[in-house]
Amino acid sequence: MCMTKQELEAKVQEIRKYKAMAEEAAEIQKSLEAEIITYMVENEIDTEITDSAKITYKPQTRATLDKKRLEEDLGSLEEYIKVTKYNVLRIK
Repeated sequence: MCMTKQELEAKVQEIRKYKAMAEEAAEIQKSLEAEIITYMVENEIDTEITDSAKITYKPQTRATLDKKRLEEDLGSLEEYIKVTKYNVLRIK
C-alpha cells in the first residue's frame, strides 16, 4: 500500500484525534468507577446486583518476587532473564 506524506499526515491526525477521545473516555470511566466505589463503601457492601450487572468491590492480593532481594541473596539472575523483542509504533 503506497501512501503519500499528505495521506500519512492525515492518518497521524486521525490517530491523535482518537487517542484524545480515548483519554477523555478513560477519565469519564474513572470518574464513574469512583462514584460506584463511593456507593459501595458508604453502604458497606462488597457485592451489588442490578438489572444488568453484578458489581463487586473486594480486596485482592498479588504475590510478586523481589528481584533486588533475590540478587542480594543469590547473586546474578542473568541466566534466568528472558528477553522478548517486539516492535512499537510511537507517534509524537
